[in-house]
Amino acid sequence: MSEAIEDIVSALVRLRDREALEKLRDHRWALLTDLNKIRAESNYNTSLAHRSIANDLAEIDAGLEQLSEKPSATQS
Repeated sequence: MSEAIEDIVSALVRLRDREALEKLRDHRWALLTDLNKIRAESNYNTSLAHRSIANDLAEIDAGLEQLSEKPSATQS
């Protein structure tokens, strides 16, 4: 798993920025979709990139789950 994505997700969780996490997740899904098209249309081995994006998505989903579990400071 990328240390960079871990740091980004961690910061967004601390900031409770669900919208930014969701945008990041949507972007990674778009990359995965494009990567699957490339794999289908060519002889390129995309397995390393696919695995990296899948790991990023898992980290992002874990961050979103943390936000779902933690009540915000403004909630009673």
